[in-house]
This record gives sequence, structure tokens and C-alpha cells, in this order.
Amino acid sequence: MPSKRDIAAALAARHGGEVLEHSQPLRSAREGAAHFGIAMEQTAPTLIVEADGDVVACILSGGRDGVDWDRLARLLGRGRARLADRRRVRDITGCEAGAVPLLGLDLPCAMDRSLLAHDFIYGGAGDPLRTLKIPPRAVAALNRVSIWYE
Repeated sequence: MPSKRDIAAALAARHGGEVLEHSQPLRSAREGAAHFGIAMEQTAPTLIVEADGDVVACILSGGRDGVDWDRLARLLGRGRARLADRRRVRDITGCEAGAVPLLGLDLPCAMDRSLLAHDFIYGGAGDPLRTLKIPPRAVAALNRVSIWYE
């Protein structure tokens, strides 16, 4: 069975994206933006969120000043939303937190609408030494985004 990173790479290649390899893990949106010479707003970490027992992938712009968890809970139609802990992220995705791929998770997905303003966004590819560069509209379509964070 193909890994999450193989699925993400194949989907990206078919939809105008590419996988970028680097020799060191990029541990934050700031590090990623500096490494690739892009705006913080183009970084797109995939967060695994637990909301009243449900699990949702949330792709948010690294240019935001944190997550408004109450607002996200309301958007998800839940009473409470929180970031899943690292062990739970690994159990759900098969990937380490910080490397969760933008594609191929087969989870309900919320996405930051501000990411659509860019030609490309950069996010996880399932491996800490790989980053996915892809048009944000492809990410929205492939993940069947139904909730927009604004």
C-alpha cells in the first residue's frame, strides 16, 4: 500500500505541484518561508484537529497569528476544537506532526480562504525532509474542502 507521502507526491505531480527536498527538517512556518524565500502567508501547515470527537484536517496560512480555537469550533459546528496531540496525529495520519501532508489524508477538511490568493502554497509532504509546493485551488479540490476559515 502506498504511503501518505507517496500519495501526496503523486497527487501533487498530477495537479501542477512538486515535492521539494531539503537536507534539514523545517520546524516552523517561519523556517519554511525563509528556506524557500516565500511570504509567511504562503506557508500552509496541516493541523489535525479534534472537535467534539470528530477529527478534521485544517490547512491554515502560516501568516496568521495563531488559531482562534473558538472560531474554528463554531465553523466546524462543534462546541470545542483543539489541536490533536503528537501521538494522536501519528496514529491518524501515519506522519509526524509538522510533516502532515496537504493531500491524501481522507479526512474532512477546513482550509484558510486567504491561501487562494497565491499561485502556490507550501506545506507538508508526509516526510520532514520534503515540502509540497502546489496551487492552493488543487489542494481545495483534492481535499474536498467544505469549510472555509476566514
